[in-house]
Amino acid sequence: MATQKGSTTVAEAIKDIELEKVRGPQSENLVKAGTFWQDQTTLIHILRRFGCKLCRHYALELQKIIPVLEEQNVRVIGIGIEKLGVEEFLEGGFWNRELYIDNGKKIHHALNIKSVGVLSTVKMLYDSRDAIKKASNVPGNMKGDGRQLGATFVIAKGGSMLMDFRQKEFADHPSLASILEACGVDQKDFPANLDGESEKVVCN
Repeated sequence: MATQKGSTTVAEAIKDIELEKVRGPQSENLVKAGTFWQDQTTLIHILRRFGCKLCRHYALELQKIIPVLEEQNVRVIGIGIEKLGVEEFLEGGFWNRELYIDNGKKIHHALNIKSVGVLSTVKMLYDSRDAIKKASNVPGNMKGDGRQLGATFVIAKGGSMLMDFRQKEFADHPSLASILEACGVDQKDFPANLDGESEKVVCN
């Protein structure tokens, strides 16, 4: 269940969870989530699966706005739920910012981010066919936990929630414009190549 804007519930729930660094500025291999928003606003994108075509496609979409976010001093964090496929994900150029692994899906358990059953998985794949077609030029595979849903958060410096988006379907993602708005980017500074078809959800 999404939290209201300004709430610190999510930050408090996950701040002490240790994540394994894949790519990041720290010298330590294990990093507490709470350090991400200690000094600046942070976009946290929790991926379903590194081999997922939809996840890869959206990660590429996010790259359209990352330069604008970083100009606004917004830190960009990617989090996966397992190491399987991470090297291929990085080598394929799908993500070029900080990346961490949440071994044991501790964030998902703390925030009750859903995993779906077999029948729901089949239905979601059918319902996602248009999005899958849109991502047809993106390579993918079926390796890993295909039933887990993901999430996208924007957390302000200090821990206040600016955006809480949790997937209900495999193809659910917040629009790029809604992320920029949550991060306080003026519309005049939006890139011209934004995809307007993704769902726009900002916590309120």
